[in-house]
Amino acid sequence: MSDPMLPRWLVLLAGSMLLAELLRRIGLPASALLGPMICGIVAGVTGQGLRLPGPVFPLALGVVGCLIATSLPLSVLASIVDKGPVFFAGVVSIVLVSAAAGFVLARTGVLPGTTALWGSSPGAATPMTIMSASYGADMRLVAFMQYLRVIFVSGSAAAVTRFFATAPAAHGTLAPAEGSAGAIAGTLLTIVVSTALAQRVRIPAGVLMVPLVVGAVLQDTGLLTIALPGWVRVPAYTALGWGIGLRFTPAIVRHALRASPWVVLSTLLVIGASGAVAWLLVLCGETDPLSAWLSCSPGGEDTIAIIASTTPGVDMSFVMAMQTVRFVLVLFTGPGLARWLGRWLPSAADPGLLASPSKADAS
Repeated sequence: MSDPMLPRWLVLLAGSMLLAELLRRIGLPASALLGPMICGIVAGVTGQGLRLPGPVFPLALGVVGCLIATSLPLSVLASIVDKGPVFFAGVVSIVLVSAAAGFVLARTGVLPGTTALWGSSPGAATPMTIMSASYGADMRLVAFMQYLRVIFVSGSAAAVTRFFATAPAAHGTLAPAEGSAGAIAGTLLTIVVSTALAQRVRIPAGVLMVPLVVGAVLQDTGLLTIALPGWVRVPAYTALGWGIGLRFTPAIVRHALRASPWVVLSTLLVIGASGAVAWLLVLCGETDPLSAWLSCSPGGEDTIAIIASTTPGVDMSFVMAMQTVRFVLVLFTGPGLARWLGRWLPSAADPGLLASPSKADAS
């Protein structure tokens, strides 16, 4: 008997390919990610019931982890430390601005409990969404906030990149070579093993971070030359786009409708504040305007990695070092910050919003 979901998957695949090609012809970066993401949102909101098979999304994140690893040699991390307070002030500023926006949404009762605090974190969307339910937040609304931010950040980053990206490639823009068969096989083996290890030890966001760290170490020690040809990258980008878009279920949308104007405003303000931080980095002579914007974009490290890697003139090492540091900072300080700020929030909550959020609602 044929799979009843197969026609829906084929329609989603065809639509994703057509939209990705249209976006590519327009000249938008990361079209292979944005096209499937938009089609996935349509499929999710219209209740098509599609879900990626278990290992697909983690393996796609593993591909992006190795993609990022190619731009983060140990020498780059050392140079970032040498830049001193300007770099770290930029990272911390974005985290604090996002926390302040979430606190205002929570304090004014736009969203219940600590939901806004978790939903406003500038990065680590999937782990923050999953962890939020354990701390009493509404996981459905956290998912809505997180992935709405990812969409806005993706769109704004793509638009800004389209406007500024006129220079020839520089600063070691990431474009992984097709590589030899041995290098490709070694890279794929690294992705599979490190992703499986991350899932086994259950490190938060490990399916992205473990391949990133393992890939960087193996490459820096000369044991591996990371090779990610197009036939590996494009399916991974497609899976990531679907993995994000399909999370927008009707349940999430229904619970988010009345709060959405304020969530959108908050997201735009955070993006604007991040742009101000990027402008300060340019004034301080740390990097060029396009690299500064991408490095300060609030979250969606995997999306920014794809956009930066396909855009000429971007200082990929600077962008991904700053994105990775903020990702790690959010991952390890976000829960504690949400609990601490939650002490000053009203105890009352909307019972309709907090009623039994299920994993299916945010998956």
